[in-house]
Amino acid sequence: MSFMDPVERFDNTAHAGRMNADAVDGTDRTVDRAVERTVDRGNDRTAPALVGLSPDQIATLLAELPGGERRFRGEQVFRWLHARRAADFAAMTDLPADLRQAMAGRFSATELELVTEARSSESTTTKLVLATRDGAEIETVLIVTPRRTTVCLSSQVGCGLGCTFCRTARMGHVRNLEAGEIVDQLLHVHRREPMPERYNLVFMGMGEPLANYERVIEATDLLARPEGLAIGPRRITVSTAGLAPEIERLARERPRLKLAVSLNATTDAQRSKLMPIGRRYPLERLMRAVQFHVRTTRRRVTFEYVLLAGVNDSLEDAERLVGLVDRIPCKINLIPMNGDGMTEYSAPSTEALERFAHYLYPRTYAVTVRATQGRDILAACGQLARLPAGVDRGSPPA
Repeated sequence: MSFMDPVERFDNTAHAGRMNADAVDGTDRTVDRAVERTVDRGNDRTAPALVGLSPDQIATLLAELPGGERRFRGEQVFRWLHARRAADFAAMTDLPADLRQAMAGRFSATELELVTEARSSESTTTKLVLATRDGAEIETVLIVTPRRTTVCLSSQVGCGLGCTFCRTARMGHVRNLEAGEIVDQLLHVHRREPMPERYNLVFMGMGEPLANYERVIEATDLLARPEGLAIGPRRITVSTAGLAPEIERLARERPRLKLAVSLNATTDAQRSKLMPIGRRYPLERLMRAVQFHVRTTRRRVTFEYVLLAGVNDSLEDAERLVGLVDRIPCKINLIPMNGDGMTEYSAPSTEALERFAHYLYPRTYAVTVRATQGRDILAACGQLARLPAGVDRGSPPA
């Protein structure tokens, strides 16, 4: 999954509705720039990476160096890695030279290195392909619109849930990302792009975030630290395909994080075909978990609904969707299918999309239609994947 900024909005809470034709513009465009980069790592990539550790954990490691170091050094190093985005110990100029040299010999500053940067010609969307230290590749997307800036983070290498409309699913599940690998995605974005003081994070990249619950929570805790990026939980959205027990756990343990649920169907038979997770957690169980989350957190939830032409875009589907979300404070985010030339599914027509959206509004609290951005560089919703040569070369749809 990946997040694109919604520009069409039907909001019953604001008593307003509007449509923007750009959100259903299927025009394909060419890549503006795709640049291969080789990064001078400047440290040992097999050594423990400090970017995924708290100031106390860093201080403990530094105390074990010859001669030991005082504990305040942990916070100093953390600030350099997170607030100043240092990718090399040599850049930490207010630390003693012998300490910088000792750290370079024992630790790594970062977890990831840049492989490829692609910039969309149809929007201000940038996709980074980043390599992990074991040779896997993940993708991170930066979306900039006049209304907001959003960074879409990956939580796994691949995904094991098998959603039939999602390109990431073709990779299968390779492994979970460590907290430092999640955090380092954002630090790479900061190093390459000027970022506003406030922006949003969404766990809608490669992988199922709640299937990597512990590491995702570790990463959000690190990102929230005031010595670093200080990104509050209300600026972070965790998206899930529907892991019901983890939705409830998230509500209990991190109630301030925002929740998005990828729904995509209105019957168990339909959802299980599109999303095998639906066989483990039928709609009744999933909606019960969502209701628990809303009651516990007192926050509304976002339901993401990928519209597939002739599959789940009928007025009967819209009517059932209204019934499913009845009495649940929510926003419904409609996402026209983004193909890659290698799938049986396609986006509905503009007329079908408008008909579906207009049926939902004003019968539900709020409805948005997500604008397609980054489609030309395979950075739009459902398009992120690192597939073998010959498989990964599918052209974006015309």
